[in-house]
Amino acid sequence: MFDIELKRDGRENLYTQIYEAIRAEILADKYTPDTKMLSIRKLASRLSVNAETVVKAYDLLEAENLIYKKEGSGSYIAPAAALKNNSDDQRLRILTSKPSLSSQKIIDFSGPEHGKEFLEEYAWDLIFDRFYSDFKSESFKKVEAKKSSYFQLLKSKNENLSKSKLYYSSEAKLEEILLTLVGKNKELLFTSGSDNSLFTKLFLQDHSINSKTNKVSFSTPNANIHISSADYDSLMDYLENNTIDYLIISDDFVEESIFNWSLSKIKSLLELSQMLKFKVIILEHFALYQNNEKIKELLESKYNNQIILIQALTNRVFPGLKLGLAYLDDYYLNSLDNNSILNKYSLDDFINKKNLSAGENLVNNLLSYYIDNGYLEKRIKFLRQRLNNRKVLLREAIKDHFRGIETADVSSLFYFKLLLNQNINQHDFKVFAKKNSLLLPDYKNFFRREISNELIISAASLNQFSIKQGVMVLAKIYWQFIS
Repeated sequence: MFDIELKRDGRENLYTQIYEAIRAEILADKYTPDTKMLSIRKLASRLSVNAETVVKAYDLLEAENLIYKKEGSGSYIAPAAALKNNSDDQRLRILTSKPSLSSQKIIDFSGPEHGKEFLEEYAWDLIFDRFYSDFKSESFKKVEAKKSSYFQLLKSKNENLSKSKLYYSSEAKLEEILLTLVGKNKELLFTSGSDNSLFTKLFLQDHSINSKTNKVSFSTPNANIHISSADYDSLMDYLENNTIDYLIISDDFVEESIFNWSLSKIKSLLELSQMLKFKVIILEHFALYQNNEKIKELLESKYNNQIILIQALTNRVFPGLKLGLAYLDDYYLNSLDNNSILNKYSLDDFINKKNLSAGENLVNNLLSYYIDNGYLEKRIKFLRQRLNNRKVLLREAIKDHFRGIETADVSSLFYFKLLLNQNINQHDFKVFAKKNSLLLPDYKNFFRREISNELIISAASLNQFSIKQGVMVLAKIYWQFIS
């Protein structure tokens, strides 16, 4: 019981490390309620620490109601830490049938959209408290570039790539970069089912996707939008018979994606882009989670000058924090307008800039603190594990409480797709759900048709109990909507 590795370098109190390790295991539902914990003396002996150190850790867990103590008997995992997966759970049914539920609590199935925390472990506010207690007013001062772990991380990303790196520190700055690079009234091709949310506000706006076919084209104030499936034959046929300026693909998707293709097929796509003179923009959401070998090989191939890479580094790790990199070939920046963007957002210039704001220094220093103490690596590890677990729980809850609805296997870490028993108006259902305090992702971020029987949801912002509760509320709202 309890997998605890202590660091004895003095950076963090031993009792805090013990508390955090046990807390993480309890929240990951590794133990059933009322499981007896190791005695204070036994755990202290195993970890070679003073018994008082374990007492402090257990006291912190008790204060959070994660454990409870019985005098003369020991400590136990609290029942409130988990709920058994029981389709006859009357508590859940009573809660979801109360008329006041929707006015009391919002159920967030929208994933990253509303910036709600995904994970309590190593959360921004928790680590900030430790960081500020260590550095006080030094928190707002710029650290020399070579001593900043965050700057070194940014520089190390694809460091051997012969492309210019632009750095953005907000959604507005990314939008300015994209608008300048892409320009207006261009022909943009998206594949349906991929998370293209970075482009939605800029190029889709209030336009609805009403076509009943898999091939859609329409005009917006900023661009001419084309949508196709990611099936290899269909997409290649489309490209050979239509003129486009940019093809946009994403590494987060809920149906067939170009990234499901073999590497040779993707290279044939890039070869075609070279012949037909269009660029491929890759949106990479998970650059901090993993090394995408396909993206790496494409960037190292002879077709790399066909690729513009946008790495959204932090939004899938820290909700609402939108920092990232854009990679461009130097020749692409030769025009006067693009050159001004390079001068404004160059990563090297940002790192060497002496007049960064206090807020910029604070964020940079805190991210360096995350890296230096191993918190970033641990948070991502917990996130990956927890999100996979939530998808399993979500599937089980839908099977138990959403009768007649099928689920589709998707590779996305954050999203899940339901196959409803009839078509619905996605916009109207999203509005109806919100009125009942249930938030859903914007279907337009995936360039999905407005009238469809496919509903995309996310359990990223929910815990075990709220997943079950949320599915029951979702089912109730759905049946009300279609009736």
